[in-house]
Amino acid sequence: MRTSLFVALALFATVSAAKEPLPAGTIQKGSLANQKLIHDAMLGVVGRAATLGCNKIDAFQPYVVAMPEGTPGARVWHERWIVTCAGVDYPINIRFNESGPDAADWSTE
Repeated sequence: MRTSLFVALALFATVSAAKEPLPAGTIQKGSLANQKLIHDAMLGVVGRAATLGCNKIDAFQPYVVAMPEGTPGARVWHERWIVTCAGVDYPINIRFNESGPDAADWSTE
């Protein structure tokens, strides 16, 4: 019994330590966009990052800021993609708009 309790506490501590805090203003790690939309939006993210002084993105991590609102095919949601350039993080805000059942548009904010 005592060993089981120790193992359970060790497992809880490991899981708790591995859980990273979310950036301020975000509610979920990851993106709600599909791979094609992520690829398309990355063009805008690269452009926006360049205006902030980032010439080469080393990594990026998307986060959800607001869950989709509206009717299917016309929903809107917001994400914040954190891009890393030479060790510096740049937050890029993106607005996604569904434009039909199988399409969506995006814009950086």
